[in-house]
Amino acid sequence: MRARIAAALLLAGGALLAPRVAAAGHARGTPLALPLVQGGHEPTLILAQRSITRDWGTSEESTYVDVSIPDWKSEGWAMALSGVVPGAGQYYLQEQHSALLFALIELGGWIARVHFDNLDEQLRHEAQVFRGNPEDSSSVWSFARWEHNTGGDPAAIHALYDHDPADFDVRIARDPAYAAGWASGPGPPQDQFRNDLDRADGMLERKKYASTGLWLNHLVAAIDAMRVARIHNIPLQENMHIRLKTAWRSGAPAVRASLERSF
Repeated sequence: MRARIAAALLLAGGALLAPRVAAAGHARGTPLALPLVQGGHEPTLILAQRSITRDWGTSEESTYVDVSIPDWKSEGWAMALSGVVPGAGQYYLQEQHSALLFALIELGGWIARVHFDNLDEQLRHEAQVFRGNPEDSSSVWSFARWEHNTGGDPAAIHALYDHDPADFDVRIARDPAYAAGWASGPGPPQDQFRNDLDRADGMLERKKYASTGLWLNHLVAAIDAMRVARIHNIPLQENMHIRLKTAWRSGAPAVRASLERSF
């Protein structure tokens, strides 16, 4: 009880000794007290910003290189050129080696196609010369001989000869029903005629392969031209260029590339 009374008296004495008024510009009381601000105008807060512009040049440890990008090339135009004439699109893109390669493939394909086409026509002509004119009874195969040996009417096979001689040759070479029209002699003439047609069919098949190769060459050349044009146009736009920066970092060379667009 006595301790509580002593504490109350101590607090009352401290309150009486504390400063009651603090005038403007004078800090009375404890050292930590803030002075009162008096006046007719409120304070205004002013913010200031400082801008700094620096021009960074090349350092001794790095090198900036401006790399010029070649003229922009049209992917569609390059693809169309090589689609029509293989190698033309590559030449437009200044890819001389690939342009020459596709052109040589195209040339070789046409040479092969013409060669096999000529052989096909030559072998079929030789086969036709061998069988002779079927309307001539002295030919190796004739309508009169077939009619004499079979007693049949040659009107149907005669109409086929007039309408489609190539199909007529296939019939008399492979259909046993028309074997009676062949003349007898050393070695079956039907077998020889059939072998000539088989060789001609082989040349025709090779001609088809050459034609397919030509189409594939056109297709591959067109796709390759589009691919080369896309790689050629690294910036993808005409108003861009690439900038390379080389430097040594941690004892090893480093390269950084950046694309810059001009307006």
